[in-house]
Parts: sequence; C-alpha cells; structure tokens
Amino acid sequence: MSDFAGDSRYAIYRRFLIGDEKQGFKLLIEDYIGTAGDSMSGHNGAQFYTKDHDSNSCAAQYKGGWWYKNCHEANLNGIYLDGRHSSFADGIEWKAWHGYNYSLKFTEMKIKLL
Repeated sequence: MSDFAGDSRYAIYRRFLIGDEKQGFKLLIEDYIGTAGDSMSGHNGAQFYTKDHDSNSCAAQYKGGWWYKNCHEANLNGIYLDGRHSSFADGIEWKAWHGYNYSLKFTEMKIKLL
C-alpha cells in the first residue's frame, strides 16, 4: 500500500482464509508481519458485508463491501479520496498507519494458494 507522499508499507498475514457463501465468506486471518501495522486482525471471524447484505450498517456507512466487525480498522474498499480528509473512516483506510482520516493512494491484496 502507498500514500500520497510516496511512502509504501506492507502487511503480510501468514494465515488468510475465506469461508464459503453459507459462512458469509467469513474471514480467518492470523500471524501478521509487516511495516504497515496490523489493521486486519480485528476483522478475524467477520463475515463479508455489502450494502445489500448489511445487518450491521457498516457497508452503507463506510461506502463499500468488507469484512466488517465493529465496523473496521481497515477498509480497502472505501471511497478513493485524496489523502487527508475530514469525513470519518469512509476512505481507503488502514488505521494502524494513517488513522481514520486519511485515504490511501494505492492498495492491493494478493492471495497465494498453499
């Protein structure tokens, strides 16, 4: 991931599993290493919510589908905003690095089959 100042960070989770549709695409995530800080472990055990499947209202409030649990500490599907912003947590957020009022410029998720 990178910010608008040109700085880049990374987060690796050695265990990253997504359940099937019956499980609500439940996320199992463990064993963080990286430089971005751990903003995903708080989502461990969360189902994937979208605005049309949103029993906790987080997808509607934070403008994107995600594994919401107590809403979020990371939201890579938020609104693409230009860095620092005044709205709360609705951008492309990684709380451990830039907090809830900064939208990242670039993110990507890569999943390797083991």
